[in-house]
Amino acid sequence: MRKIGNLMMVFGLAAFVVATAWWYVFFHEVLGDEFQLARECFYWTSDLCSLKSPISLFVDVPEYDPRLLWAAAALFFAGIFLRIPLR
Repeated sequence: MRKIGNLMMVFGLAAFVVATAWWYVFFHEVLGDEFQLARECFYWTSDLCSLKSPISLFVDVPEYDPRLLWAAAALFFAGIFLRIPLR
């Protein structure tokens, strides 16, 4: 189980890096240097973040979806849980 937990943690971390890069690339292309305005869009879809849907038609990067971030976190913490020795 420990090896599976390690693997899940690595995949979770990799998915987190991909989600971060995806968020950065998408919102930097949409908002330019003002992409920091979309900080909450990294982990949640608010009313401001939902405005990205029509804009995504005009950019080359697929529309960012925070579900990848949450899946990465779930995978990582499930990996930690599997690493806990059962007695």
